[in-house]
Amino acid sequence: MIYLKHITISVFFIFFSFDLNSTNIAVVNIEDLINSNDSYKAVIKNIEKNQSKYLNKLKKKELLLEKKLLDIENDKLILSEQEINNKVLEYNKDLSNFKILIDDFNNHYKIEISNIRKKFLEEIILLLEIYAKNNNIELILDATNYLIASNSLNITEVINKELLKVKINLEFNEFDENKL
Repeated sequence: MIYLKHITISVFFIFFSFDLNSTNIAVVNIEDLINSNDSYKAVIKNIEKNQSKYLNKLKKKELLLEKKLLDIENDKLILSEQEINNKVLEYNKDLSNFKILIDDFNNHYKIEISNIRKKFLEEIILLLEIYAKNNNIELILDATNYLIASNSLNITEVINKELLKVKINLEFNEFDENKL
């Protein structure tokens, strides 16, 4: 019985080992390619600078809401219940609008960053396709999709050198100031 298992395993390796040896594989760290790129870093700094000019306006709106809430608390002893309820309803409406504005603001920049990363990914994929064709690579894995690989398989630096030669349009749309 043991002899039969050894024969079966041997036959398996003989017939299937030919395909296993012929596959050329490479590994690339896409996150590193994007995050370490100077153009990407620069556009992220520009986005952060752009956001900061709106943050002061948002902070002022937040302070006005806090003052409004404090006024409601102080007016509880002076105003009628109906007047307090009206002020509370108005405050809740303003607070809800403010939360929607903050969500719009955050989502706007999240989408802009996502679009920029998508542009980088498209360029990286083009470079990887060219590299794979020129070097007879059959499979390229992202660094996050495997456990262990030889450093000789990692082509991140090669692709990074090519990526530095590519001019990528990294414009972003500012937040609509009219919403503030």
